[in-house]
Amino acid sequence: MSFIKRAGLYCFRQRFKTVILFLVLTLIATFMLTGIAVRDAAKGATANVQTAIGGKIMLDLDTDGHMGGGQQNQWGTVYGYNGDLITQEIVDAIGKVDGVVDYNSEDTASYYGAGVDFKYLPAAFGLSYTQYGEASSYTATLSSEKCSKFQSGKYKLVEGRHITPDDKHACLISKELADYNKLSVGDKIKMYSLDSDAISEFEIVGIFDGTEGTSGNPLTVDEIPANCGYIDYATMFELFKKELNGYQQLTIYVEDPVSIQNVYDKISALPELKGKTLKLSIDTDEYDVVSTPLESLQQLVNITIIIISVVSVVILTLLLTIWIRGRKKEIGILLSVGKSKLNIILQIFTETIVVAVISFIASIPFSNLIAEKAGAFLVSRVTTGTANLDVQINAAYLLPLYLIGILLIAVAVIASSWTVVRSKPKDILTKMS
Repeated sequence: MSFIKRAGLYCFRQRFKTVILFLVLTLIATFMLTGIAVRDAAKGATANVQTAIGGKIMLDLDTDGHMGGGQQNQWGTVYGYNGDLITQEIVDAIGKVDGVVDYNSEDTASYYGAGVDFKYLPAAFGLSYTQYGEASSYTATLSSEKCSKFQSGKYKLVEGRHITPDDKHACLISKELADYNKLSVGDKIKMYSLDSDAISEFEIVGIFDGTEGTSGNPLTVDEIPANCGYIDYATMFELFKKELNGYQQLTIYVEDPVSIQNVYDKISALPELKGKTLKLSIDTDEYDVVSTPLESLQQLVNITIIIISVVSVVILTLLLTIWIRGRKKEIGILLSVGKSKLNIILQIFTETIVVAVISFIASIPFSNLIAEKAGAFLVSRVTTGTANLDVQINAAYLLPLYLIGILLIAVAVIASSWTVVRSKPKDILTKMS
């Protein structure tokens, strides 16, 4: 009789032991399958973060040694930058570099406009240093969607669209300011700039919220976040064409933070940057904030899987050792009739594997029940809410589960049966008598 047939008959005869083994293996497989699913979900989340956030390379003015001589005025000494600006030629060259997916320039409070045909939310001091009252500040940008407050989630577009590099005389205003003046997307407003001594008309292309409850105790209107908005860079160049012929800062977006150094090297080698008083730097802070906890979660789950594997081997070994010791007579008879020790070990291994095959399949619904909750629990403990895991159990996980399971069972069977099968048949039968 072959060891496979003997294994089947033994499982059928020893139903109680088979059920116990089934429950133990199902529990082990459930924990193992959950661990594999959470680990893969963390890997997938990390990959999604790489695509969604990407990396950033900053191109800034190098002010060290390029501020020129100071000039005295009524407020003190004023120093002017006498180096290079980031020209459109440089921006176009960077945009063609392989790996660069987008770029943006954001110049906070670069434009101060007084409302000609609308009013700002009032502040404590009602200053009127222009014929149209007090002016508030606006951020000049190529793409408002890429501006820091929108990227961080502090501001959110609720109506209309964002400012794009193709816009001219476009603006974004807060919902508070829009409601205060009964303005809507598509309306046009006029602002007076004391710096350029010009009135400019802007179309409201978008309205954002996020300024509510952030005013505090403002003294001037530009200290009220709801009064501050965004305008396009093209209008800035039009108004200040004599003084402004380039950008002061450029944020370059890289699709994959892992390859950001390669993109950085390509940009550094551009002939348009040679000899310019500009400096490049790599910024992966936003990516690191999210990806570092996810990578820590992967490591934690990998350690957990190893611990589960070790504990599983110990439990199986103890369980099989107890049962094998009760089968000394059976093993002695098999050895005495010429069955090899390997044949006996294969029989015990087959008995366990047959049960394991069924147990591993049965573990799938149990894993589905606890995997999502286990992933959410680990995320709350490790990533402090910076990411969510989409933990799913599918048939693809059965292959690694069976491979790990076969290895664990093989180790447990060898460890538990070796003390018996290494003995001689005569010694086993003598002890039994």
